[in-house]
Amino acid sequence: MKSITSCSAKSHADLAQEWNQLAEQRHHQIVSGEDLSFHHVVSPTMWRLFEGADPNVVLDIGSGTGEFTLQLAQIAGQVIAVEPSQASMKIARRVCASAHNVSYVEASLEKAACILDKEPATAAVAVMTLMTTPDLRRFAKALAALLQTRAWFVATLTHPSFWPRYWGYEEEHWFHYEREIFIEAPFVISKSRTEVRTTHIHRPIEQYVSAFAEHGFRLDALAEPMPALEIEALYPRTWKFPRFLGLRWEKVV
Repeated sequence: MKSITSCSAKSHADLAQEWNQLAEQRHHQIVSGEDLSFHHVVSPTMWRLFEGADPNVVLDIGSGTGEFTLQLAQIAGQVIAVEPSQASMKIARRVCASAHNVSYVEASLEKAACILDKEPATAAVAVMTLMTTPDLRRFAKALAALLQTRAWFVATLTHPSFWPRYWGYEEEHWFHYEREIFIEAPFVISKSRTEVRTTHIHRPIEQYVSAFAEHGFRLDALAEPMPALEIEALYPRTWKFPRFLGLRWEKVV
């Protein structure tokens, strides 16, 4: 697809600016129910993997416009929303206005690790965030510094094996599964297309496992969710393979 291209590496500031442009549309997609995958695939996977975690102090990393943050606030003692996009954070404060146990850090996780001086968090989540963090090993190092031992980290992301096929760039000359590749494209969900171009980073699954292992995390659950048949019928295209990946790590060191 000509609208999808590889690009040079980008910084947190570059990526945050992209999400600033998308924030209002992204919020609408979620609250309107237009984003079927958020409500029927991604969120249920997050909750299934999070079951059994210690919810006393939960980091919500890449908290975006705050819709999942608000859900977390209903079961957590305290939620710390970490988000570098100013426009997204502004919406999140509005979305979570009724949740008095939510605090906000407008920064990347790496900067948040330098800002936060409280007791280590008991759990962390990252909803569709890992494929937008520019330096995975720095992310894992920062997370390790913020979590207590035995804390869980639950994440969802685009499936590295199948997302390239779903988006149609698997056969592009610049794509190689085993490489880390920054990829720029219009932000699209199944039922809606925007003209805002955002960047995600393709990485092989092995890279996610090894980066977190280097910083004391053990992968103890992996999910490849598929929608129920009645939900799949709402999509314009049949699901022939999983589009997302769910992962749960435990910090063991």
